[in-house]
Amino acid sequence: MAVSIDVIIPSFRLNPATLLPILNLYRPVNTIKFYLVADNPSIKPDAAILNLIDNITVFLLINETNKGASETRNRGIEAGQGDWILFLDDDIDVPADLLSVYYNAITARPDETGFIGVVNMPPEPTLFAKAVSANGSMGIFTVAQQKPDFAWGATANIMVNREAVGNVRFADAYPKTGGGEEVEFFLRVREKNNFRNYNSLPAAAVIHPWWGNGKTDFLRFYRYGKGNSYLAQRNPAYRWYDFLNTPETLLITVITLVCTMHQRLHLAVFFFFITTIIIEYIVNIVRVHRSTKKYRRC
Repeated sequence: MAVSIDVIIPSFRLNPATLLPILNLYRPVNTIKFYLVADNPSIKPDAAILNLIDNITVFLLINETNKGASETRNRGIEAGQGDWILFLDDDIDVPADLLSVYYNAITARPDETGFIGVVNMPPEPTLFAKAVSANGSMGIFTVAQQKPDFAWGATANIMVNREAVGNVRFADAYPKTGGGEEVEFFLRVREKNNFRNYNSLPAAAVIHPWWGNGKTDFLRFYRYGKGNSYLAQRNPAYRWYDFLNTPETLLITVITLVCTMHQRLHLAVFFFFITTIIIEYIVNIVRVHRSTKKYRRC
């Protein structure tokens, strides 16, 4: 008997332009079901989407209230019974063979905990997008291209074994807009399965657009950072001490400059401050250069 797959797609906008290609993906077996979970009680789905809802292979679930990322994904998990769960974002560009790639992987290695797909970003359209790429915050999107396995992956494109998941669910302690909850979820599933990492599946690659076409948006990354800050509090086993990052170093340096204003040490601290800025500038130039070269090869 063919293995079954539940494709879970949380969405707020229900944009047919991006959702229809996902819902119309080629299915290598007839045991694949789609669960589109709308976290917007006032949404009016487009007719093109409604035409695909048959409540047999494609389901539309609309939350009665705005529940946030965690509870929306959890509702999708509870709605299905498939052997495997594939999490996809609602705004990605998918290749026609995406489900075939995952299906081939799970039939070849049925005992794995899960498979991490790749989430590529287009070339950076703005300086802000280049800065986001340079700071490394999107590294998890392409971890499957860098490592043979990893402890967690982005819910934009990742498959996990339902048996391995068991009763683990996304925690509702995180902000509704997302940030941190997916890390904790996959760590919990990993812990439940003898700390076995998820296998990388670089052939399962999708493209994620730049939010707002790369327009400057510090609030989005503040929200992600706020959610991720909960991880250390809720997961003390994964905490460790590290050197100060550049902003922390500069803050302490500025405070030291003020405190040593009338002392000989002041000049040395000032030069340290300038050196830190120069080093950071050079490092970011190198990062942007490498990132640009990488996308030019794509």
